[in-house]
Amino acid sequence: MVFLDVLVNYGCRRWLHKEDYTFDEGEVSSSSKPSQYPLLGFKDRHLEDDYLEYLVVASRARIILGYVTVILLYALCPFAVAFSFYDILMWCEQLYQTMPDEKKEDFNENLPEGVWFKYFPSTTSTVYAFICLVLLMFILGLVAVMCMYQMKRFEKHRTWIFYFTPTIYLLYMAFAGVGFAYDHRGYNDFFGSAGWIIMLIFQYAPPLASLFFISLPPLVMFELMIVFVLVFLVIVPLYNPAGNLWNLIEEATIETIQVNTASDQPEYIFAALAAGFPSSTTEEESLRKIYSFRIVSPITLLCILVVCVLVVSVIVDITNRQSFINKKIIDALTKQREKTLLQQKKEHENLIHSIFPPAVGRDLIRQQSGKPLTISPSRRSFGLGHMSLGGSVAQMHQEVTILFTDIVGFTAMSQTVAPQQVMEFLHELFVRFDELVGRDSLLWKVETIGDAFMVASGLEGVRTKSRELAISDAATAAVLFGKSALAEARTLTMPNSMQCQIRAGVHTGDVCSGVVGTRMPRYCLFGDTVNTASRMESTSVPGRMQISEATYALVCGDDDFCWDERGYVEVKGKGKLMTYLLRESGAD
Repeated sequence: MVFLDVLVNYGCRRWLHKEDYTFDEGEVSSSSKPSQYPLLGFKDRHLEDDYLEYLVVASRARIILGYVTVILLYALCPFAVAFSFYDILMWCEQLYQTMPDEKKEDFNENLPEGVWFKYFPSTTSTVYAFICLVLLMFILGLVAVMCMYQMKRFEKHRTWIFYFTPTIYLLYMAFAGVGFAYDHRGYNDFFGSAGWIIMLIFQYAPPLASLFFISLPPLVMFELMIVFVLVFLVIVPLYNPAGNLWNLIEEATIETIQVNTASDQPEYIFAALAAGFPSSTTEEESLRKIYSFRIVSPITLLCILVVCVLVVSVIVDITNRQSFINKKIIDALTKQREKTLLQQKKEHENLIHSIFPPAVGRDLIRQQSGKPLTISPSRRSFGLGHMSLGGSVAQMHQEVTILFTDIVGFTAMSQTVAPQQVMEFLHELFVRFDELVGRDSLLWKVETIGDAFMVASGLEGVRTKSRELAISDAATAAVLFGKSALAEARTLTMPNSMQCQIRAGVHTGDVCSGVVGTRMPRYCLFGDTVNTASRMESTSVPGRMQISEATYALVCGDDDFCWDERGYVEVKGKGKLMTYLLRESGAD
């Protein structure tokens, strides 16, 4: 990813970016696939960057294995072969330096073309230093890759591996190309004039076999293979000090024919000819075909391997991109599921807060954290079975104001109209009451029983302000709600065409609260205060609000209310109690 990819990703990035593909818009399925360019990757260049970051992490083992392989192959082939002649070459260099200048010229002229010592007779140490530097370059590349994978500071820059890894291979090919151009006769003594082919395959090309292991993008692999073919099969064979190396193949064929005379042929050939079996070609033509094929076949095999490297890189890239797309789809589906679960959790918490006071709701949510939300098949249980509510059970509250409302003539009306009409009427009335409750943080709607509406004011745990709020504020909030409820009721007409009227009763005292039951659990208030407030409502006057003496003592100083002393009222179970009625003009 040195030249072509830098040009593509940076020079042409703006023009290659054709879409902004996302995996989390709407419903994501396995058939969702972003469009791609051949060899150039996704048309969404931001997605291409994400893919490269994914690829460099997914290919960690392959990249490290590739570096280890290239180090071993280089150490066993070019490095080991070069150092096997180190003593001889150093001796030749020392001998050359002791020669007179005239003998040096004769020495150079007598050396054949394609021998490195002919061109650089005094640079043995320098050449071997470069050979060692190439090995060190591969080792440092491996160290750099391992550091980039291990160190967090390079976590966002790991794609650099796709830049300097091919650079290392290009530097090696440049070094090997120079060495091959000036020293290609190393195998001529064994394989004749075409020994450069064998030298290329067994000495300079083996380190490049490690590219089979490294998962580089196809464009990078295409670049490396093009450079390899151009350097070792075109530029160096055609343009080197020894002339055109491809012409040496013909010379090698002629040499082989001269060596392999008729007497060297197998006996079965002579037996076939003696028996009169016709020969389709002359002996020389047959030998020429055989040895030309044997010389050209290694080059053909090398070209096939180059093509295989490209094909394998394309296949691996297709597989990696599909894995990347699948991962993106899975991540998008996971995010959608998490979003859905969070929404369900929020709705569940809102349901709990709508049923229970904030303190109780927080207690329930805290105990349910880390546990899945379960609903029984009957859909009646909120999953609270076997759950301890801690401080929410039997909690005492001091000086709480309780208010009850009741619809006047509700029973008679229910007997004359359809039940659906009754339900619609109650829903409309109680929705308005709920809105009134929501206006004051001191109020809490306890429950509705038939046409009765129960409100508590000043419950500990319901207050959103300071706990030291005056008890009179709680009583005032309850009375204000009752006053507004009376006014709201007057604006409605019951299904039997009668104007709606309600009775209201208020009392202040101590109560005990708690959650009762595990199936359809209810937050309930208990105590004499609740009973007394209920009696205040049942003995009240239609369209009026009756309060007890305890509540009157808390709100009597408020100029917003006008009270009429009703006197003593007989209350079941309590005897006679002093009560007060909110003056109708005040209610209006």
